[in-house]
Amino acid sequence: MFVGKYEVRLDSKHRVIVPQKLRESRGEGQPVCSEFFLTLGAEGCIFVYTPEGWEKLMESLGATQPMADSALRMIQRLVAANAVRCDLDRQGRIVLPEELRAHAGLKREVLWVGAVSRAEIWDKERWVLYQSRHVAELGTTLDAVARAGFAWAGERKES
Repeated sequence: MFVGKYEVRLDSKHRVIVPQKLRESRGEGQPVCSEFFLTLGAEGCIFVYTPEGWEKLMESLGATQPMADSALRMIQRLVAANAVRCDLDRQGRIVLPEELRAHAGLKREVLWVGAVSRAEIWDKERWVLYQSRHVAELGTTLDAVARAGFAWAGERKES
């Protein structure tokens, strides 16, 4: 599970360190993750998945259903075409490809943001703006999601 925020710097060779806690996100007893899949993220970030998380994403995007509807085909194309498999180097860094860096507007100050099933890489300034816009809406959004049928942990969904 990916949680927390971690500030890092993009170096001159376009590498960022993967925070140790994110490398260990697979759970207790699991080996440290040394490989990640990166792709275009929503709201101007980069989505980052472990190999297991990537497999689950591909399944949820209908990897076994070649004739999905047009919206799903578009998502499949954009996510898969822009995906990159990255291995950690000896210092625990990955190289961020130019297209993904441009998509996320990455400058020097970068944030890793935990997003439960994935991590996200954000330009620090972009994240600060995103968070300031949306934190005030959190209660209203939680209520709307609950009304749509999502039960929060520990709560019983009423029929």
